Amino acid sequence: MKKFTTVLAAAVTAAMCASAGAQTYPAKPVRLIVAFATGGATDTFSRVTAAELTKSLGQQVIVENRPGAGTTIAAEVVAKAAPDGYTLLFTDMSTHAITPSLYSKLGYNPSRDLTAVAPVSSSPLIMVAHPSLGVRSAKELIALAKKNPGITCGNSGVGTVTHMAAEKFRMRAGINLEMVNYKGGATSTVSLLTGELSLIVNTIPAAIEYVRAKRLVAIGITADKRAAALPDIPALGETVKGVDAAVIAAVFAPAATPRNIVERLNAEFAKAVDSAKSREIFAANAAEAMKLSPEAMQQMLEQDMKTWADVVKATGVKPQ
Repeated sequence: MKKFTTVLAAAVTAAMCASAGAQTYPAKPVRLIVAFATGGATDTFSRVTAAELTKSLGQQVIVENRPGAGTTIAAEVVAKAAPDGYTLLFTDMSTHAITPSLYSKLGYNPSRDLTAVAPVSSSPLIMVAHPSLGVRSAKELIALAKKNPGITCGNSGVGTVTHMAAEKFRMRAGINLEMVNYKGGATSTVSLLTGELSLIVNTIPAAIEYVRAKRLVAIGITADKRAAALPDIPALGETVKGVDAAVIAAVFAPAATPRNIVERLNAEFAKAVDSAKSREIFAANAAEAMKLSPEAMQQMLEQDMKTWADVVKATGVKPQ
């Protein structure tokens, strides 16, 4: 009986400490670990929401980029961090859902060691070509690739949604593309601009200004229909069905983070995506704000893991 009372008292004390910690949260700066390099969509969206949270939380939200290994470097850092709400993962949920099927020896379990906090936005990807490739549409690209297999196609990193979207397009179109994996959307765009690559699938923020300046050619966005913000750019789905893919910017925390802290953060991110600045940034990048409860976001993640597992299996992609 005495042992039971001691254990019960310890549990009550721990619960009280967790509750007190949540009530005073945040008492210091919050680290937002971004799984991509600077310049891409995920990084762009992380910075605007971090600025909004800095104002609403009364503590600085510091963006820290940890790109590489298909977002698994950043994810592992957060999965192993103290579950106190001061270290959060800002990543692309589509890529996060791909990693369990692609990497057999992850240092963490995406659905068990991290907990869903809040989605931020959703935006399609864009396929762009160097003008020297001589194609201006998906139809022309497919015709050229069938005559000349092995056209180089860059992406933001092996296993990222940009990589898997390119693989899905290649598979559905029945063509052969030579995949070139980078560590971020900005670096692959630079290689395309210099002519080192012929083609890339990238986030819209990393490429759209070069399209508008006519330095790159937009082949299409990875969606079934055109985006309202970019009506002049065709959807790849107009030519090849079943190639939809999106960057879903989302926030995760270590699994044991107190529930009331997760709920507080969910509410804060929901307010952040409604700010005038966030809406402006989203609109400029053909993104839409997203709001889901942590439970609904977790369910979405589990479904996406199943969907992308089928794509990984069908394309035979392996990590390098």
